[in-house]
Amino acid sequence: MTIREPGFISTAQKSSRSWLRKRKNGFQRFFTNVFIGVLSLICLAFLVSIFQKYWRGGDAIAGNNLDISPPKLIVEYYADSPMSSIEVEVLNGVGIKGAAHQFTDFLRFHQVDVVNADNADHYDYETTIIIQRNQFIESSYRIAELLQIPKSDTVRIRIEPDLSLSADVTVILGKDYKKIRPFLAYLKTQP
Repeated sequence: MTIREPGFISTAQKSSRSWLRKRKNGFQRFFTNVFIGVLSLICLAFLVSIFQKYWRGGDAIAGNNLDISPPKLIVEYYADSPMSSIEVEVLNGVGIKGAAHQFTDFLRFHQVDVVNADNADHYDYETTIIIQRNQFIESSYRIAELLQIPKSDTVRIRIEPDLSLSADVTVILGKDYKKIRPFLAYLKTQP
């Protein structure tokens, strides 16, 4: 048995350690070279892009004057809609959660500008009421026509001016709101 000095490393141990160091350094060099190669390609792409931009006279993209405006028919449709100029407030007078928002979606589907959806002062409204809030009585008649309520129905169409409101018309949903035919037809189309 041979006695070794403390800290003595055999030749076999030295060669295996140097082999591990060489292998580790080889992997590091490989990944470093790959990283440098990728960065070089990115820099080359930037240089080519800059060269092409100045070679074309500063135009980065040919045809950058493309018309991205909406098709004329859609713009004309919304502009010509008599409902788009009416500002409506929808109030939930039945106490069913989400009723005012659901009715708001229906009105917006018909290009009506709904400016407020909230709860009414109480939830005991039997019928849906349309209240004209300013001097433009034709606004309430258009909403009544949309809901298929006759203009002569003075119980459901009221004139109660309130210039402090931002809305032209207030619609208070009553217990009959799901019986309004256009609204019922709209609900059947929704998921």
